[in-house]
Amino acid sequence: MVKKNNLGLGKGLDALFSETSLELDAKENVSEIDISKIFPDENQHRKTFNEESLDELAASIALHGILQPIIVKKSGEKYKIIAGERRFRAAKKAKLEKVPVIIKDLSDKESAEIALIENLQREDLNPVDEARGFESLIENFGITQEEAADRVGKSRSTVTNSLRLLKLPESCLEALRDKKISAGHARAILSLKEEPDMNALLQEILEKNLSVRETERRAGTFYDNKTPEKPFSIETEYLSSVSKKASDYLARKVVIKPRGDGKKGGKIVFSYSDSRDLEAFLEEVLGENFIDTLDR
Repeated sequence: MVKKNNLGLGKGLDALFSETSLELDAKENVSEIDISKIFPDENQHRKTFNEESLDELAASIALHGILQPIIVKKSGEKYKIIAGERRFRAAKKAKLEKVPVIIKDLSDKESAEIALIENLQREDLNPVDEARGFESLIENFGITQEEAADRVGKSRSTVTNSLRLLKLPESCLEALRDKKISAGHARAILSLKEEPDMNALLQEILEKNLSVRETERRAGTFYDNKTPEKPFSIETEYLSSVSKKASDYLARKVVIKPRGDGKKGGKIVFSYSDSRDLEAFLEEVLGENFIDTLDR
């Protein structure tokens, strides 16, 4: 009689087939089920499957069958895929009516973790789905980046760099997912400060077909010769408004500038065209007899 398994979170795919963990021979548990009774997990983080690769796998399955059973769990009258959705999709393409499965009695949490780990251990997973997978593994199971790295057999820096990609704008993530840019391009884009700048660099990459090295150089010079924007402040807006009204009233350019050292006060700059214009302005402001009081 098969004993109840003691599979714990974090043991990964090895635990699925370990006789010491499950106290059974996995081969004896392989069943054949109608493919129509199997369905993918709607929470699967892998969203992209390469059709050409699926066609190649389907051709191999049609010739040799499925060599590695699909891992499923009972869900009502049907079976939800835990691991092996790619094989399932290829089997449908190969028009198989039945597929080999191993049925596991796992909690939803255990199933979700195993599905994530199985996906993250695949080499053909695109960088965006991989990053989403790491994010889900860390957030849903309350583990650290280092623990996530251990569970999928990758380095901590790999996980960290993967998660950084999620800081990209959606347009960049879509381009990365669709293989219009590479992860190297994406990391270069991440060196910029603002989302509009990232989108602008993405467009340059796509329009000019920039290599990763060219993109890195472009990112390094992106802010050269750009006038930094002045920070918005109520005082700046107010003084600009007063300057404009004074200019209109006096029919000459008036600029009001606050002090640059952060202290109160500032200066008013009036423009004039020649000496006659200057005298007329001073008489207007200081009185008609002001010029006569000056030593000539």
